[in-house]
Amino acid sequence: MVNAYCKRGAVGDAQKVFDGMPERNGVTWATMVSGYAKERMVREAFGVFGLMREEGEEKDNEFVVSSVLSSLTEGGFVGAGRQVHGLVIKDGLVCVVAVKNALVTMYSKCGSLEDALRMFEMSEDKGDITWSAMITGLAQGGESEKAMELFSKMHCSGIKPTGFTFVGVVDACGDSSDIRVGKQLHSLLVKMGYENQVYVMTSLVSMYSNCGSVDDARGGFDSLHEPDLVLWTSMIGGYVNNGDNEAALSLYGQMEVEGIWPNELTMASILKACSSLAALEQGKQIHARSIKYGFKMENQIGSALSTLYAKCGSIKDGNAIFRTMPTRDLVSWNAMISGFAQNGRTVEALDLFDEMISQGITPDQVTFVNVLSASSHIGLVERGKSYFNMMSDRFGIVPRVEHYACLVDVLSRAGRLNEAKKFIESVKVEHGMSLWRILLSACRNYRDYELGAYAGEKLMDLGSQESSAYVMLSRIYNALGKFNDVERVMGMMKLRGVGKEPGCSWIELKNLVHVFVVGDQKHPLIDEIRAKLWSLTRLMVLEDAEDNPVF
Repeated sequence: MVNAYCKRGAVGDAQKVFDGMPERNGVTWATMVSGYAKERMVREAFGVFGLMREEGEEKDNEFVVSSVLSSLTEGGFVGAGRQVHGLVIKDGLVCVVAVKNALVTMYSKCGSLEDALRMFEMSEDKGDITWSAMITGLAQGGESEKAMELFSKMHCSGIKPTGFTFVGVVDACGDSSDIRVGKQLHSLLVKMGYENQVYVMTSLVSMYSNCGSVDDARGGFDSLHEPDLVLWTSMIGGYVNNGDNEAALSLYGQMEVEGIWPNELTMASILKACSSLAALEQGKQIHARSIKYGFKMENQIGSALSTLYAKCGSIKDGNAIFRTMPTRDLVSWNAMISGFAQNGRTVEALDLFDEMISQGITPDQVTFVNVLSASSHIGLVERGKSYFNMMSDRFGIVPRVEHYACLVDVLSRAGRLNEAKKFIESVKVEHGMSLWRILLSACRNYRDYELGAYAGEKLMDLGSQESSAYVMLSRIYNALGKFNDVERVMGMMKLRGVGKEPGCSWIELKNLVHVFVVGDQKHPLIDEIRAKLWSLTRLMVLEDAEDNPVF
């Protein structure tokens, strides 16, 4: 009964049966600990383990120890893991393969990779499970290169990798965006017959998406006849992360038609796609479906919804979602601060930042980009400087290029152009052309042509590939009457092959987003659109002729 309830996830019922048992053996204790471990109820699993030791009814065995170690999956529990490790040594279980694997996995998941590697190296009889545990641990710990190197050693040692081994090393390739090695692994796992395993294909789809190769990701997705929810979500997320939001919405529609129920991650990805397209009506429909499916406004969905409404200009709805969220993580705060700033409500953005700090939430680099941008929009120079200094002085955050760019923008918008120039020249980090570009634009607005020419020439020396920089600089020289420099700048633009990127716009009609690019001939209704434009143009010409007759 205990085992049956645990398998169903009904650990409360399992505990009641367990408590009513007159006698318990090692299997019963291990089952109860394992049940809590599967539900990630660490304290409860540890409590049962401690009770077993207190009562002294059963000596520690490898099943109980492996179960309690498997429950320790976060950095905060590494101390408890070390205590169990000590008991393992004391009870002579350290030589049991299952216990070694559990220790390697525990240390890896808790972020203590050095201890995990030490246990791995101490193991003399490494099986495929031990290798897989270490490779996966390195991949999840951000050590992608080491994970791939270890897989290579495993392969050269003649040990056959399992599907789980491939998942770990393919994930490492995705994290490092190494598509060349990723394709080699894909070939190898096909050769070994793992291509039809859903969990393996999911990792491949994720890897290709992370490497920017969504066509290969879609090829893997389509190769399975019955993809599961995780694979659907991975493919949708891949489209969103690569900016192909229309494809993400289309795939979600297909998923709905096939009767696959989404999870919170699926809905968060789709809401992000709607947000990127500014597709408010479609976003509202996804919001309604989230409520229908019973998803609560937790961090993932709540943050995605508040971002959607804020980006679409419906800041009131975004704030309402934010305020009704039961808990708010840093992502939620950042989304709402950004929403206020982007919709011209900069004072509220800065007030929300102060509220966040007062509630003990530690800001990150994204937070400071938002508050610095808000400061620039309403000319709060001193406050912007204060936020910039606060990053390193109070929170120990090292400013990045985007933070320097925000402060240059703060100074430039306020007309303090010479101060902005001195600040740019004092910046120690490599910033490319971004800071000079901001100053050039501000010089044009304030008609400080001499300083604008200086900033523009800096961009020319750095080999700018943006047409706007050349156009602005040529106009500045034109205003200064330096026509030879105008010809020189435009000639340089032509010589370097710099061209203006085509403009893009979109409109949502009847729940369908239509995207248009300058010169685009691919829209299915392009002939009708061009005919209508021609008709409207003729009407405008005729009306203009009536209002402004020649005679």
